[in-house]
Amino acid sequence: MRPIIGVACTKMYFPNNNLDQFYYVGTSYVDGVARTGGIPFILPLMSVPDAPFRAMVESLDGLILTGGDDPAPHLYGEEPLQGLGDVEHERDLAELAVIRLALELKKPILGICRGMQILNIACGGTLIQDIPSQVPGAFQHEQKGSRQYGAHKVTLQPGFVAEALGKTEILVNTSHHQAVKDVAPGFKVTGVAADGVIEAIESLDGLHVGVQWHPERMWAHDDTMLKLAEAFVNKARQVKALAR
Repeated sequence: MRPIIGVACTKMYFPNNNLDQFYYVGTSYVDGVARTGGIPFILPLMSVPDAPFRAMVESLDGLILTGGDDPAPHLYGEEPLQGLGDVEHERDLAELAVIRLALELKKPILGICRGMQILNIACGGTLIQDIPSQVPGAFQHEQKGSRQYGAHKVTLQPGFVAEALGKTEILVNTSHHQAVKDVAPGFKVTGVAADGVIEAIESLDGLHVGVQWHPERMWAHDDTMLKLAEAFVNKARQVKALAR
């Protein structure tokens, strides 16, 4: 049975239309789920009162949290620093609600870029608000061009990501200026760049995983990176079977 994988999507305006909003998500997230045996389900992060998030999450076998703007610092007890980027607080609130339901219902979660960051916040962790101003000697983590290809290496520790990719070191793309600072209770670091920036975290039970890079931009042409989607879809399938 193909597992149903929710892909969280947020709202945007189209140019020259400041009235209507549209839910959107990159096609590469959806394509990766479909290519690896899952059924992609576009999950809108609604800001309407009484949004039916519980029913939506109950219908899923797994959840992918996608990239986007910076989470609001007050969510993890900090004031905004000068290097903070755009914040979409309505998305923050909706996404936190969805994550907490997925955690409660023991649904597997894969957080990508912002998705890893908001997962860490939801579970009690904190963020580096701006790598260039807060991490001395940091690499360029906002890659210039060709973001579908690797830019720097990540060393992997044993866990879901290393097992899925079959490697202890991987070349990743990079498109972020924030990162995990204090890892949430119940999680461990399983991927680090050579400059010390955290690039992967995993819950101790292996159900919830975050990566700081954008594998969905790479797995369109990189079969190794596609293994991450395949492993997540398989994890969702296994959890679904055990829950019967």
